[in-house]
Amino acid sequence: MYKKRLFRLALTSLLATTALTASGAVDEDFMRTVEDTFKSADAAIGIKDAKTATADAKELEKLFKEVVDHYVKKGDAEDGVKMSQKSIDLSARIVTTVAAKDFDSAAAASAELGRTCKACHNVYKQD
Repeated sequence: MYKKRLFRLALTSLLATTALTASGAVDEDFMRTVEDTFKSADAAIGIKDAKTATADAKELEKLFKEVVDHYVKKGDAEDGVKMSQKSIDLSARIVTTVAAKDFDSAAAASAELGRTCKACHNVYKQD
């Protein structure tokens, strides 16, 4: 039952992301998709579900590339670019550590990714 729920969440996130990617907008809905995908990946790492964790982490890489592009286009957002790039790197680290079945390192990368997201939100999240 839990795996079905995770699968539905991942599928919903993927479908939402596809629609958002087409619009190219990094807005509240887009960031909610990022957050949901992150939570799904983090949960999958916790239960050692390599397939879901990998798929979600790869999706996060794509999403954070859009965030980097957003901050580059916005201008005067060097910290946003750096934190978004770090998020891409951490997502990639999750993919490689999960592939190596090193779920402890994947969990550490996921925790660091969560902190990076929070730091970025503290600077850029609109009220």
